[in-house]
Amino acid sequence: MICKNCSAGRNDERHLFTCPDCRADVRLVQAWKGLSRPEALETAAPAEEGFVLRVAGAVRQDRWNRRWRRAWLAAAAALLFFFFAGLAHERASKPAATPEDSLAQLASPNILDGLIPN
Repeated sequence: MICKNCSAGRNDERHLFTCPDCRADVRLVQAWKGLSRPEALETAAPAEEGFVLRVAGAVRQDRWNRRWRRAWLAAAAALLFFFFAGLAHERASKPAATPEDSLAQLASPNILDGLIPN
């Protein structure tokens, strides 16, 4: 194959550094040569039936575990979402604390202080 954009001869190895088309052609030819022939490939021995059944069972169990874990995580996320939504609704339904109420809470003793022994 002759490259139209070549400025040097195709037999010159230094030419491959400057011409990307010729370099691609050479790489393609080397890749085809590197592939093994179908006749040279070894035939694989058939797998044992027990091995196939164990692998299929392990794959089935893994799929089941993943589905189960995904369902639990979705339920936990939904519960957490509804908890925070309920908490936000509860806070929104209470009237906002005035500065006097905040000061009164600081001045009054905590209810739990009487339950803690000294």
